[in-house]
Amino acid sequence: MKAALILVGTELLNGGMLDTNSLYIAEELNKYGIEIEFKITVRDFMDEILKTIDYAKKNVDLVIMSGGLGPTIDDITKEAIGKYLNKPLIVEDDELAELKEKFKKANIDFIKINVKEVEKPQGAISFKNDVGMAPAIYIDGIAAFPGVPRELYNMFPKFISWYSKEKNLLKDGIYIKDILTFGMAESLLDESIRDFFTEDGIYYEFLVKNYGILIRLQSTESNKNKVEKIVEKIYNKIGMYIFGEDEDRLEKKVVQMVTDLGMNISTAESCTGGMIASRLVDVPGVSSVLKEGVVTYSNEAKINRLGVKKETLEKYGAVSEETAKEMVLGLDSDIAIATTGIAGPDGGTQEKPVGLVYIGIRVKDKVYVERKIFNGSRNKVRERAVLQSLFSLIKILKKGESNE
Repeated sequence: MKAALILVGTELLNGGMLDTNSLYIAEELNKYGIEIEFKITVRDFMDEILKTIDYAKKNVDLVIMSGGLGPTIDDITKEAIGKYLNKPLIVEDDELAELKEKFKKANIDFIKINVKEVEKPQGAISFKNDVGMAPAIYIDGIAAFPGVPRELYNMFPKFISWYSKEKNLLKDGIYIKDILTFGMAESLLDESIRDFFTEDGIYYEFLVKNYGILIRLQSTESNKNKVEKIVEKIYNKIGMYIFGEDEDRLEKKVVQMVTDLGMNISTAESCTGGMIASRLVDVPGVSSVLKEGVVTYSNEAKINRLGVKKETLEKYGAVSEETAKEMVLGLDSDIAIATTGIAGPDGGTQEKPVGLVYIGIRVKDKVYVERKIFNGSRNKVRERAVLQSLFSLIKILKKGESNE
């Protein structure tokens, strides 16, 4: 089955907003074996939207639109769909009542223009919006969603589940297994696992994410056992680079492992400026294990807050293995992470170049220090240091578990 994406919004063309919705939609459609033939971004102009819908309808089976479902004058997506299909816009009483109740709960005045959010072409099916106002709609091969990402993420799974049943797309069912890796280049991953895929109907792809590289294995439910056997082979080959599966993330895995061990954790950050602690705080339930997170950016802070010796800083410098070690020793928790480095763009020397980061990790009384050099901008160096810190801790904790 072929699909097309139409992203509606002048702001997507003038640089006012970045499109992330199409990436999400593409991944979701991929799970159902629906191929995106093309994507078009169009301004909030009626004639342009109508021409785009017409082109898409003539070339694909399913048209998915994002944006233009709000109450303002430039929100004309549903009106355009109605015009194209020669369908009048209607409002269903129950959907209007539900919208008014949402406004009441949010303590927002409901005005006449807000009715537009539940208008839809006659005959359209609605999909409830649990996190926003305007519902998504579907009619005659055209689905339309709000442009707000969290609203799309809430309604798209409901739509695609319904649509797949209506069109009988999953006769055998789709089976997907995601393997999450960190620290190994995409080309090397491919070289390592490609020989495992010798049977027809079992596919793999790599998705580069902000937390590592995801290896996605996809087939049908009837091939689930075969996929799991390939997964086992992948673990045996590159297990040291794997930190989780499916919905796992580095910070989520760390919190889970620390919790399971009955320990607590603290962070002392210099070059990463609190980014590790922020990642951990993003995980629900972290309050039971996160003791503290401190940003000790200056030498004085390292001395006064963590007990780093002045002599250590004078002899080895703030960016050194010795300083990283004393930083983790200065935290009063079962597990400690510390970072100190040169994120750039200035401050580097031949001996200590920009991108150099020392990562200190302590588990009880055992201390580990890694020396890493990361390439990229200042922010990229800091982000890589955060990810490496979390991944290294996971490896250390896994090794400790295997020794028990």
